[in-house]
Amino acid sequence: MTDKAMRGPGRPRSDQARDAILDAAFQLLEENGLERFTIEGVAARSGTAKTTIYRWWPGKGALAMEALLAHAELTVPIPYTASAVSDLRTVLDGIARSFAGATGRVVASIVLAGQNDPPTLKVYHEKVVEPRRQRLRDIIERGKRNGEFRPDLHVETLVEAMYGALYTRLLIRFSPLDEPGWMDRHINQLLEGALPRPLCGQAAK
Repeated sequence: MTDKAMRGPGRPRSDQARDAILDAAFQLLEENGLERFTIEGVAARSGTAKTTIYRWWPGKGALAMEALLAHAELTVPIPYTASAVSDLRTVLDGIARSFAGATGRVVASIVLAGQNDPPTLKVYHEKVVEPRRQRLRDIIERGKRNGEFRPDLHVETLVEAMYGALYTRLLIRFSPLDEPGWMDRHINQLLEGALPRPLCGQAAK
């Protein structure tokens, strides 16, 4: 069993094995992508029996998603402050930084391989994309309630625009996700249409 499987004295053996499996799965996803990702490879890397892995996960898609989630939860902050605008900046900057590294390579492999594997792509959407989109929706709705955003702002359109640029850079790679200043420019441009419109009298001053 790997060193990572021995974390923490007194932890149940099942937790140690699960951690070792998820660590091994993420490493293999980063190294080889989803297309070459196998349960046999995870079993060998983690020192765990295949029967144990299949008892906890129905297939490689479900295991890949949980491995990604276990890693991504540590790298993308979900803030809750008095400013919804500030929180949006923090979340999107965190996603961009995460996508620029190992998590991004894993996500790209899952999305690309998922074009020929609809069940895995469906799990990715349900387990990874939708929960994070919902967090953005919650922040934007909070901004509408506290007056930071226009009350008639279409939340889903803004969420689509925010995520769309991230995935374009991740998958097409025409420009780096960690390009200095890019995320600030992206957010500022989007917020131009989201902020409350000034009254006519105020605009003339």
